[in-house]
Amino acid sequence: SPLVRKIAAEHGVEIASLSGTGIAGRVTRRDLDAFLANRPAAAAAAPAGVSMYAPAGTDTHGPLPTPWPGDVVEPMSKIRKLTSDHMATARRVAAHVTTFWEIDLTRVARLRNAMRRDFEAQSGQKLTYMPFILQAVSAQLKRHPVLNAAVAGNDIIYRKQVNLGVAVALEPTGLIVPVLKRADELSLTGLTRGVNDLAARARGKKLSPADVQDATFTITNPGTFGSITGTPIIPVGTTAILCLGAIEKRPKVVTGPDGEDTIAIRTCCYFSLSFDHKVVDGADADRFMGDLKKALESVSESTV
Repeated sequence: SPLVRKIAAEHGVEIASLSGTGIAGRVTRRDLDAFLANRPAAAAAAPAGVSMYAPAGTDTHGPLPTPWPGDVVEPMSKIRKLTSDHMATARRVAAHVTTFWEIDLTRVARLRNAMRRDFEAQSGQKLTYMPFILQAVSAQLKRHPVLNAAVAGNDIIYRKQVNLGVAVALEPTGLIVPVLKRADELSLTGLTRGVNDLAARARGKKLSPADVQDATFTITNPGTFGSITGTPIIPVGTTAILCLGAIEKRPKVVTGPDGEDTIAIRTCCYFSLSFDHKVVDGADADRFMGDLKKALESVSESTV
């Protein structure tokens, strides 16, 4: 808010360097007061307007570009400004590493097609691939708790709840991440209802502040726009984010029961996991992804 920015400027604090607890990572007055009360005395003595995170005499934000003749200048929308601040902070506080996996979703596709008509008739909900993925992710987060955690200074908080943030693109521009609370306790129908409801309310601008808070793990799905894969930024307060690429049919080498190799058409997707290397090792991330791959590639009606 303007008040928080004013107080931060008076104390020489760079807002983007703080981890906010407000909506979408927004820095609140409480966050700023807590930071000012605990920062080192040398930092507190910095003159107004000078960031303690940059060398003396350095412009905190660098030289600003200027518009050229014919350019259009528009102020950032509120949601764009919040997203900008949160992403800059998130990129700064986490040691980002990304691992890439190709997962065969042929069994998921077949199961979805087999149960789709009855499921949609009984629930009134459109059945997509997402609930199957949410269910598998929730199960694996219970087995790999460091991916469902938060870093607090030198401590690691292992969350008992599995709250899945699911990124939703807003038109004409913008991004919001509503949170599906206690996803590990929901059935396939519950996951479908929950994620569809959150997405609809997000696009209708009907989410409450509680709907976008307390995510323990996030999933983003640029594959809906045709993207093959991505390297998403880890939201503040979590240790990982999963990115889903486009789901498409590809020719693959398949080994038969007698060991013979054949070319088959398979429904595949590239998954990428960005994780905070401060607390998540590459082996941890790849064990999680390996188990997720195994779960999705062996899914059956009895496991959903």
